[in-house]
Formats: sequence, structure tokens, C-alpha cells
Amino acid sequence: MSTRENAPGPQAAIAGEHVMDLLPETGGVLRPVPGGGPANIAVATARLGTPTMLLSRFGADAFAERLRARMAAESVDLSRCPAGLGSSALAVATLADDGSARYDFWLEDAPDWSWTRDELAGALPDSVRVLHLGSIAALRPPGDAELLELARREGRHRTVTFDPNVRMATLPGADHARSRVEDFCRVSHLVKASDDDLAELYPDASAEAAAEHLLGLGPRAVVVTRGGEGAVALSAQGRAEVPTPRVAVHDTIGAGDTFMGALVSECASGAAVPTGAEDLRRLLASAAACAAINCTRPGADPPTAAELAAFG
Repeated sequence: MSTRENAPGPQAAIAGEHVMDLLPETGGVLRPVPGGGPANIAVATARLGTPTMLLSRFGADAFAERLRARMAAESVDLSRCPAGLGSSALAVATLADDGSARYDFWLEDAPDWSWTRDELAGALPDSVRVLHLGSIAALRPPGDAELLELARREGRHRTVTFDPNVRMATLPGADHARSRVEDFCRVSHLVKASDDDLAELYPDASAEAAAEHLLGLGPRAVVVTRGGEGAVALSAQGRAEVPTPRVAVHDTIGAGDTFMGALVSECASGAAVPTGAEDLRRLLASAAACAAINCTRPGADPPTAAELAAFG
């Protein structure tokens, strides 16, 4: 992946929530660490050298100050982010022996799901090549409808990517989640979902069968991540698969977000979403390497372009 540090404005816009993760430490202490799927994707994209802006809504508490500071430290553009809007969303992480994480969310009074039409009415900068949406903000009412309309409108002018990152306990139910995911797939050019996402949405289908269904709704390509079993990409022109790089895993927090950030960064390079098998394989391999590096470090800590280039 190339760096684009001298680009004249943001090349990727990431829409969705930020969350203050409470991570477990020795002795039962919970350590607050800024997170949230779309916010993690914004960081991952920016670290790979893609000028990035975040479309999000910030609370009025001390956590919100830390969340904003994280984005500022990564040079993520926050000019389209309303602030002072309630309390920040919280997520308590529980880590399994293999480093995977389960989250329990506290979302009441959080501003992330209450987008108004006026807040999203303005056009994105002409420099933006990719609009990414997903996670709780894209699936949870009432703001999900406004973000879907944003995707429909902006998809006429730029690449739209989508990652459902399903957190079913935060949503009205499986039927709503499945319907909204399919709505976004109809207006997206590239979709990434984990095998866990697809199992939540389509419990009676295999991950690949579910991905084929989503591909039939209109995206140029659908990518499925499978944890330690690698990743697969499907398009009308081909199929590609890569293994997961073998690394010493600290935890898997932010791995899927880092993978998605690598996909966004590549699409923001100006190339069309790849559909041929070999191009898809190269895209998957780079994204898988980014996710593997993240997994060697605590929490969501995506690699820089230089770290990716040095990865063996």
C-alpha cells in the first residue's frame, strides 16, 4: 500500500460510532481505552497513509474528550462531527483464553445513533474517494435510516464500503438487522463481514452461502473474515482465499476493524474495487497482514504503512 500524506484533503470518510472500551486488567481493574468499530477503522486507514475524516457524534463527558483526542492524535479530520450531545457509549470487554473478546454495551443517552438529516445533508469533500459505513450506528434506529440515505446519495459519486460488525444485543432484533444489512449491501460496492456476523444474520446457511446471497444484492465483491482460518473474497468474476498469518496473539480486539481499514485504504488509492481472483488475493493478503500485526499488541492498535511494509 502506498502512502498519500500529501493529498489535498481527506480521501476516506468513515461514518459511525466511537465507544469507550473498558478492558480487563490484572486484579479485576477495567482500563478505559478509546474504541468503537468505525473509529478503529478511521485510525487504521489514517495510519496506512490515507487522509481520513470521521463522521460521528461526540458526547459531552470526559470520555468524549479522550475519544476526540485519539482522533486528533492520528490526524483524523473531525470537522463534520457534532459534539456535546449526551454521554459516551461504553463497552466492557471480556477476553477468552484465545484472546478473542466479548462485549457488553451501555448505550443509553449515547449520541451515536441519533443522526439528523440536517447533520448529514452537506456534500462530502470532492477529495473523498471512499465512504465507509457500518457497525451499530448503521444498524440501530433511529440514525440507521439517515446513514443509509447518506450511502445511497454518496454512492453515485464515490466508492461505498460496508462492514455490518453485528452486535445483536444492541439492535431491535435479527429481522431488523438482516433487513438493514441487506439495504446497505444494495448500495455498497465492497462489503466485508466476519463469519460470526453471517452466522448471526443467516444461522441456517454457511458463511460462504450467506456471502453469495449478499453478493447477489449488488456489491462488486464480498469479503468474509474467518479469524484464524483466513479470509475469502467473492465476486462475479472470481474467488480468492488467503490464510491468516501466524503470529503470537495478544488479543484480537480491533482485528476486524484493522482488516477493514486496510480495504478502505486500498480503495482510496483510486483503483476500482477489485473483482479478479488475483487482485482479490493481493487485497486480502495485505489486509490479513495488517490484522495480524494488530493482534500482536493490546487492544485496537493498527499498524502504520512502514510496519506493514516490514512485516514478514
